Amino acid sequence: MRKRALLPIALTAAAVLGQAVPAQAVDLPYQNRTGVGMPVPARDQAVSPQRMRELAVAFVQPSADNLDASLDKMAEAGVRRAQIVASWTGICQKRDECDWSKLDAYFAKAAKRGISTAVHINSTPDWVHPDLVDTVENYGERIWYPPTRTPEELAEFEKFVTTLASRYRGKVESYEIWNEENWRDFYKPVEDPADYAKLLRSGYLSVKAADPRAKVIFGGTTRTDPGFVREVYAAVRKYPDAVQSRHFFDLMGAHPYTDDRHPDDHDPGKVRENAAGGEFDDNFLGIDRLYSEMVRQGDADKQIYLGEFSYSSVRTWMGLVPDDRRAFYLRRVMELTAQRPYVSGLSWFVWSETRPEDEWRGWTLLEYPDKPTRTYLELAELTGASPTERAPRLMLGDGTASVDRLPSNVERVELYLEGVRAASGTSFPLTFTPPARGTTQLAQAVLYTGDGRTIQTTTAWLSAGRPAVQVSHPKVKATRNVDVTAGLKVTGPVLLRVIDASGDVVMTMPLGVGTGRQTRFDALVALDDPGTYQLSVHDPRGRRLADPALLEVVQ
Repeated sequence: MRKRALLPIALTAAAVLGQAVPAQAVDLPYQNRTGVGMPVPARDQAVSPQRMRELAVAFVQPSADNLDASLDKMAEAGVRRAQIVASWTGICQKRDECDWSKLDAYFAKAAKRGISTAVHINSTPDWVHPDLVDTVENYGERIWYPPTRTPEELAEFEKFVTTLASRYRGKVESYEIWNEENWRDFYKPVEDPADYAKLLRSGYLSVKAADPRAKVIFGGTTRTDPGFVREVYAAVRKYPDAVQSRHFFDLMGAHPYTDDRHPDDHDPGKVRENAAGGEFDDNFLGIDRLYSEMVRQGDADKQIYLGEFSYSSVRTWMGLVPDDRRAFYLRRVMELTAQRPYVSGLSWFVWSETRPEDEWRGWTLLEYPDKPTRTYLELAELTGASPTERAPRLMLGDGTASVDRLPSNVERVELYLEGVRAASGTSFPLTFTPPARGTTQLAQAVLYTGDGRTIQTTTAWLSAGRPAVQVSHPKVKATRNVDVTAGLKVTGPVLLRVIDASGDVVMTMPLGVGTGRQTRFDALVALDDPGTYQLSVHDPRGRRLADPALLEVVQ
């Protein structure tokens, strides 16, 4: 099987220009001979509170006795979208005996507050697969056997989904089909792309028959798993109605947890092979890698829904991130999400404790019943629901970092380079080891005050020596950097060409539009074939703007 190398490439032009073109505004995939390319938005561009409000989703527990307080706090924070779980196991514990009371109550409360809802469908009741009761002792495992082993099981699933979508027709914006089906803990006995394709198709057709306006979400994968998604696409295309049914989903789903790592921390070592031999990405910005696969499959017009994401302020199976630092991470997550037009929303897991110190303590934005955490307050600032002051400007020297103004009562400060903590202390200036010559890194500092505030500085690009191509993939090596002539000014489109060893142009893609200012372009390039490729940056007339870089794609 061929290995596709996906290369996140950062091109810094010494005096080249403007903002990256949004991916959905470009005609993809540029008629490339091999692979696919796409622009990636600059990670330092400003985003509006309105965009934050459009993206923010709260993962809500409909059965919570503090539901009213939780929903009120959503409104106060400027969050108008919720995600809930419709557990087939919990709702229909016996055949033809379903208790809809908790969902009915939730929808009534949500409607009063103008909250829209995404519904996550999962789990299989024992009565659907009674034979497993004798062969699988653990009930918590049995519920994660999907109802796909027999036509009768699948028919029961379709009946449940149809009833659910009919009952709440017009009240639900989307239905997500299953949970983390690329991980055998939630898809028993083993993850199976072809089997999930069958479940996805059944769920899609059932939802559309009952509520055609509701969208269907491809079940959120654990982390991002473009390799698994690619295999599902291959299985889906075997159904004759796949094309007319848009591959049986309207939105892609992913749960891009990063454990306790900063969302900008893109570690090539966290990109590895999944069980099927494809790419599995443990980095938050693996969502770019996932979207590039959607582009490859002809679904560039679709968006990705991030149905779960969070950090825990107590130690769990993920590392601990203190609440004040978690507030900083949340801001960065929301900024990175908002800069990507191909992301439709991000659901914070979980919104509120349902009782004092419940099992999700540390993950939630509200402590029981409605006490805000620092992370909640940060979200409210991002959406414009509460006032925020101008961010201090980060100033970088040769191995030193300071700010243009220092707020009062600052107790500690931290400097991050590409999401990795490079220095910390009690005051500025901070000293740190600058990046190697020929590389660039995104820098940001965060200040923590004695009154509980978390203050982020502006972001800045830190260059040492000269601009460079950065490659993040374990199977790819960059043999030299791209040099850009100092003082170069360009007006108009900037193009990236990828040329193979025979001299043929295998890919041309626009990076952005030049306005004569220094800026940075990001791109994802996916190449199917191993070999040595040349990257070359040009203007619309074909004039080269940078010396070429050589990339070796390893089988």
